[in-house]
Amino acid sequence: MTKVLSNCAKGSLYFVASAISLPLFSVHNRTKILLFRWLLRLTWLPSLLFVLPFALFRKRLNSVYVFFFDRYSLGGAQKVHLDILESLEGYNKSVFFTRHSPNTVMQAAFEATPNTVCSDIHFWCDNLLIRLFSVHFWAFYLNRHKGLVLLSANSTFFYDLLPWLHADIFRIELLHNFTYGKKGMEAFGLANYAYLDLRLTVDAFTQQNIWQQYQEHQVPDHFKQRVLKIEPGVDVAPANASKQQKPLVVLYAGRSGAQKRVWLIDQIAALCYNHSLPVVFHFAGDAENDLSQLVKEKSVLHGQLSDPKQMKVLYQMAHVVILTSAYEGFPMVIKEGMANGCIPLVTALPGNTSHLREKENALLIFEVAEEDAVVREGIAQINWLLENAAARKQLSEHCHQYAVAHFSKAQFIKQYRDLLLQCSEKGAKQHHHPLDLTRIKP
Repeated sequence: MTKVLSNCAKGSLYFVASAISLPLFSVHNRTKILLFRWLLRLTWLPSLLFVLPFALFRKRLNSVYVFFFDRYSLGGAQKVHLDILESLEGYNKSVFFTRHSPNTVMQAAFEATPNTVCSDIHFWCDNLLIRLFSVHFWAFYLNRHKGLVLLSANSTFFYDLLPWLHADIFRIELLHNFTYGKKGMEAFGLANYAYLDLRLTVDAFTQQNIWQQYQEHQVPDHFKQRVLKIEPGVDVAPANASKQQKPLVVLYAGRSGAQKRVWLIDQIAALCYNHSLPVVFHFAGDAENDLSQLVKEKSVLHGQLSDPKQMKVLYQMAHVVILTSAYEGFPMVIKEGMANGCIPLVTALPGNTSHLREKENALLIFEVAEEDAVVREGIAQINWLLENAAARKQLSEHCHQYAVAHFSKAQFIKQYRDLLLQCSEKGAKQHHHPLDLTRIKP
């Protein structure tokens, strides 16, 4: 007990010293981050008296691999998280969900992962007052374990936890995209860069954005070495030459939200229907509320699909996967579509153009910000596909070939397995042995 109290006191002193020296980064989240850290400091002593006993009596984890994910609702990020868990086949894993899930579409998939215990703790994270003590509870609890590997994605609770964790816990952040001031996780990562042993990205553009952010905020150069890209992969289906020629099937698969701008797809679909073009739109996900009555009546609405087999049927039927996002990394839906011969019709965001080339393996909407222009370009690209059946077939074949060459799920799983096993090697962190990144990079 005395040792635990001593370690907690050291952690508190370390936190106070680091918080005082934390630069006031010019990001929209800085006030929220710094204010909450001051509140955490104020609640540390009451937590030591009233919360620590509960952390001491909680049953210990049966694994060294701990994951703090945001939620288990439908999304491309959740598919990546499931693949990461799959990479640790044969190892015990503990997963904690720290945000409210608006649906339970992927909950069963997480809970069915072998050797994995899943817990939804969002109740203890969402309420501000409770969270002030929950952070300390989980810090006390995790610090009881030696040599944990803690990986988090899209969880602000994880960032609040970081300054309070012991140094022998290996701390990894997974950043899915860079949102350029749109209340994204990159602000929290910047405010906590010194506490993170590794920052992982899913695409090269997000990695470059972190490096640029570090340069703008004068972060020491050696922290750039902690930013690593491991690109997710997908299962690639055999080439499908049997897709019907007409009508042209355009698929949107994903969630709703301001980032995705599904209302622009709705406008594109409405124009196609109003001009009696041989096109039918399919929608899979929770985007129904973003659709007009006309589009709902003339399109095929599948709702939220959790079964990969059902999604595979949709991809194999579709000619096009469409996205009009305002910002993205490189979405999983594009990879999954290309793996089934679908042509991406997407906004020319930097994350997308890291892989996609106009009329080589995609059709791009080059105007991103001006929404009327996005709709006009989208319609023009659909008309081009309708007028060029031979080119459409060739473009589909190129998409499939590109997926075979670049989107290997097996490679992704191997890279994560190598990485996480290295991070858990006994004594690696304490003796400052560097990670052998040559075992991880493709």
